[in-house]
Amino acid sequence: MFNEYLHTLFTKGFPVEYFVEGGRSRTGRMLQPKTGMLAITLRSFLRSSRMPIVFVPVYIGYERVLEGRTYLGELRGASKKKESIFDIFKVIGALKQRFGQVAVNFGEPIKLAQFLDSEQPDWRTQELGPHYKPAWLNETTNRLGERVAQHLNEAAAVNPVNLVALALLSTTRLALDEHAMARVLDLYLALLRKVPYSPHTTLPEGDGRALIAHVKDMNLLSEQSDALGKIVYLDEQNAVLMTYYRNNVLHIFALPALLASFFQSSSRMNREQILRYTRALYPYLQSELFIRWSLDELDAVVDQWLEALVEQGLLRFENDVYLRPAPSSRHFVLLTLLSKSIAQTLQRFYMAISLLLNSGRHTISAEELEDLCTVMAQRLSILHGLNAPEFFDKSLFRHFIQTLLEQDVLRRDEAGKLGYHDLLGELAEGAAKRVLPAEIRLSIRQVALHRSEEAAETPPVPEETR
Repeated sequence: MFNEYLHTLFTKGFPVEYFVEGGRSRTGRMLQPKTGMLAITLRSFLRSSRMPIVFVPVYIGYERVLEGRTYLGELRGASKKKESIFDIFKVIGALKQRFGQVAVNFGEPIKLAQFLDSEQPDWRTQELGPHYKPAWLNETTNRLGERVAQHLNEAAAVNPVNLVALALLSTTRLALDEHAMARVLDLYLALLRKVPYSPHTTLPEGDGRALIAHVKDMNLLSEQSDALGKIVYLDEQNAVLMTYYRNNVLHIFALPALLASFFQSSSRMNREQILRYTRALYPYLQSELFIRWSLDELDAVVDQWLEALVEQGLLRFENDVYLRPAPSSRHFVLLTLLSKSIAQTLQRFYMAISLLLNSGRHTISAEELEDLCTVMAQRLSILHGLNAPEFFDKSLFRHFIQTLLEQDVLRRDEAGKLGYHDLLGELAEGAAKRVLPAEIRLSIRQVALHRSEEAAETPPVPEETR
């Protein structure tokens, strides 16, 4: 009945609104699309394509969300609270806070007929069966979901709160001198103007100082004065909350942050080296963060970002080689801060591979690896003080493992256990050396090794005799 109701709406040209994520993000990241409504829409269109269907992505960006702390509590394991009529009194108190501005941006429309032409060129002449469920429906619907999510992310609103969050959460102590903070924000704005993420992405007005003042007014930023000037910082409570806002724009900064990461361990790299490592890591970042550029577009975009980094003094280009600034320079500090914004994502990738390698071939399933990664990430977050709940978000590990399977890096055997290529360890370590500090790699390997030793020492449970 519901399918018929929607089919009537579509064929008569009524606008229909639905939320492809299927719920509210608890991390501030774009969620993996739920494809149920997309599949119903696609089947309706296959049934009757006389009335065109166009998806219009609408991005709603907040500088502050009312439920922010509740979301993060749920990520840390707290149960979702039931709604109550008495909650209205809590809301009245919460409304005394400043919530800033709300941005409503429209992304690039997706014409369903054109999308099907690119995915299934002969869809109009195919025999689709009585229920309009061709064999390619699920795979095509999944790709449609990814396309919609990418177009939503293209319309993201960069605002003062998520830029300040991105900058301060990249520091060791969640603090910066106010003048240095303004320079970081001015740098990020300059980079985004030089290499716009998309024509639909919006940037805030004003310079770094204006952005800092705006976030202070919202009571999300603390300050302390000394003889040398003002220090702005995040207190413990706001530090966790600000991870949500940083994640709203993490996809925009992921690629330049990855490029910056290469120069934390290497003082010089040529273009071919940069492209080789970028191509190796990009598919996993793109899949997790719904980044817009295809692999065919990647090289050209990397060149644009390298040019922008050189223009801002974060890199030098001499004799066909890119060079990092002197480690004692201000520009190297800025380059390092940029690289830190993607560091935790890369650490999760490396940890999952390390745990798999230590477990050995055909000994662990994808689900078991997912559970293991979550537990080990919680331990690592305690050891390194990573105050970001999404670091051990189970769904992120699940999606990374699924992407490894889709890329044929991993394969399931008949028993559902994971196998991998002989060179996986060598390739993973080579890439990790380029983007992760030695102490982080060592800590991850120690945690992974400790788990393997525990597993080896645990005696098998005897089967119950019958």
